[in-house]
Amino acid sequence: MNKNTSRRGRLAASAAAGVLLTSIAFGTTACAPQDQSNAAAAPAAVQSSAVATPSISAAPTTSPAAPIPVLPAQPATTGPILEASDPVSLQAPDVGINISLVPLGQAADGSMEIPGVKQGDPGGWYKYSPTPGQLGPSVILGHVNTESSNIGIFYRLHEMKPGQQFSVVRADNTVAVFEVDKLSEVLKATFPTLDIYGNTNRAEIRLITCDGYDPASGEFKKNTVVFGHLISSHAL
Repeated sequence: MNKNTSRRGRLAASAAAGVLLTSIAFGTTACAPQDQSNAAAAPAAVQSSAVATPSISAAPTTSPAAPIPVLPAQPATTGPILEASDPVSLQAPDVGINISLVPLGQAADGSMEIPGVKQGDPGGWYKYSPTPGQLGPSVILGHVNTESSNIGIFYRLHEMKPGQQFSVVRADNTVAVFEVDKLSEVLKATFPTLDIYGNTNRAEIRLITCDGYDPASGEFKKNTVVFGHLISSHAL
């Protein structure tokens, strides 16, 4: 099977071609990575600057003199950091991406909502992750195909290269400019949750879509993930 077939899949699969995620903060969906190691953790809203992580419970105190546990220090932040502002659109001209964005929450079962698939646009920002430009990993999702076309809004996401720049227009009329750090193609069965959604010491972003279509099962077995970080911002 060639790469294009693997990436696009058949049209009938596009209703499940949403992108989705398993993590300590995010639920799972039909197109989610299959790693369920953290699925039992209650979905938690991200604090203002980072993806929520499991709490650390101290041992029971047996006397007033019991020592207080020492927790690891948070690394100092680096690079520019912006105040919170919801994303409105995403532009990655090197791969022909120019899309609007809508906030995505959680379904009743705790799974992540996904953008509509009939037209493939808009993409979605997971509203329990930081807004683009805040401290931590902001998460933006897009379909690789649609119900009516093999070419979805993130069809060319796999073509992005380290060093390329892309931008997010925010509701406060600022444009957050990001640079690609790396791309990863990951198996959903062994999804590296903490590597992708773990807290960071700078403003970062993850662009995610499905990949690795398996005609035998009718499912996408992989995710393509673009890792980036904020390098600058300017007024719209």
